[in-house]
Amino acid sequence: MMAKNILSMEPGKPETEKIRREYTTFMPGTVSIPLKFPGTAYWKALKSRSVIYSEIGRKMNSRMMEMIRQEYMEGNNDMLCWCLTESKLSREQILDVLSSMLFGGFDTTSVALSLAIFFLGQCPKAFQELRDEHLGIARKKTEIGETKLNWEDYRQMEFTGCVVKETLRLGNVAKFVPRKAIQDVHYQGYDIPRGCTALPILSAAHLDGSIHENPQEFNPWRWQNKLTSAIEFMPFGGGNRMCAGAEIAKMELSVFLHHLVRNYRWELGKHDEPLAFPYTEFEDGLPIQVFTISKDAKIM
Repeated sequence: MMAKNILSMEPGKPETEKIRREYTTFMPGTVSIPLKFPGTAYWKALKSRSVIYSEIGRKMNSRMMEMIRQEYMEGNNDMLCWCLTESKLSREQILDVLSSMLFGGFDTTSVALSLAIFFLGQCPKAFQELRDEHLGIARKKTEIGETKLNWEDYRQMEFTGCVVKETLRLGNVAKFVPRKAIQDVHYQGYDIPRGCTALPILSAAHLDGSIHENPQEFNPWRWQNKLTSAIEFMPFGGGNRMCAGAEIAKMELSVFLHHLVRNYRWELGKHDEPLAFPYTEFEDGLPIQVFTISKDAKIM
């Protein structure tokens, strides 16, 4: 989805798969020990980064030629088109922006969805309450002759929002956000010299028993009727550099769950659980068995 909206690259095409494979190598290298010699994860990541930049650069050249020849269809705009026509970014800046956005969308929403399926599969009460909420939304739309979700429907997904929050808190798709000090910083008795990197560990707050009661428990009800502070919930970072995709990620999760829980239930095919390695993933890919359920069935 990110490749399609950023570069108009269709899913499953050879060029799309090539970039996906390079990101698979690039991602682990970004959090590896920076040893720059052949065979290391860091060295492989640098090679993959070069390939990624080369592919994006090739798309940029092709798009500029299409625009010069007026072959690129108006109304079929993507992020690359905006960068080339509306922004004042240099070529190097465009490469950095687009590669960073692809980086942010790689295995983040999909991992969060897997975590939601994992947690809901172990909590039938949450699954049923979530399903009741979405059946109610679907029923109201049927009564007025509508089928597609709209913004007002999304705003009604209150318990869904709690499930999404709890999934992100407990699952910790992003565990840390590196920040480089551009000047000397003195904070609570600590000195951070200019040029040093601070590494806030987000999961340390999300799993802190002094902040969250029973922090290892999946409990979406903890978020009901509660204002959320930045200390309690920070899966997208915080401040001026909070993840730009935070709201669309939460909406994607909610829309996916809307269609999933109304029509299906599932069971784990075999024992599997999320691991931090260093990014969150399932060792066996979370194999599940999926079953169609009737509209009025209760899963308790």
